Amino acid sequence: MPELKFSMLSAGRGSNFEAIMRHVAAKDLDAECISLITYAADCKAVDVAKQYGVPVRLVKGDNLLEVLQSENPDLVVMAGYMRKISEKVLEHFENKMINIHPSLLPSFGGKGCYGIHVHKKAIEAGVKITGATVHFVSKDYDSGKIIAQSAVPVLPDDTPESLAKRVLQEEHNIYWQAIRDFSKLQFDV
Repeated sequence: MPELKFSMLSAGRGSNFEAIMRHVAAKDLDAECISLITYAADCKAVDVAKQYGVPVRLVKGDNLLEVLQSENPDLVVMAGYMRKISEKVLEHFENKMINIHPSLLPSFGGKGCYGIHVHKKAIEAGVKITGATVHFVSKDYDSGKIIAQSAVPVLPDDTPESLAKRVLQEEHNIYWQAIRDFSKLQFDV
């Protein structure tokens, strides 16, 4: 039986969720996803949950804390969940809620910096390196303690779309490992 039980918060395409679940299925990651929590019943992450037999919980309004408390996960994993997390949820799950961001934070983070917007800003700024960051969720967007980062070069002919594709591949490489490392810290004491 897996030691780590996590809930996934997603309302997007579910590619990070799917990458994580592939590692769970391959037993590279000794964890169990006990639920997908979403506010978007028609998002692609729901299809991923169905594929892996993960129960889907739909949140409406401000009942996220209630739903999470009923699930009681060891870790809350966010990917493509585009709603602000209330301070009550953050207090209850302090240092137990993580997110992934498509840049090397603190660069290109904060309100309005998500998805393709991040990659446009990186190219416009002329940076030579960007990447992906796994971090704890805090009350201010993308400002929680950094857990892991991985660099991706910005090529001279990159478009926001080509850069996004390479950064997403790196997100898929590091997110499951950050969950694995969290599990080791929690349970190998």
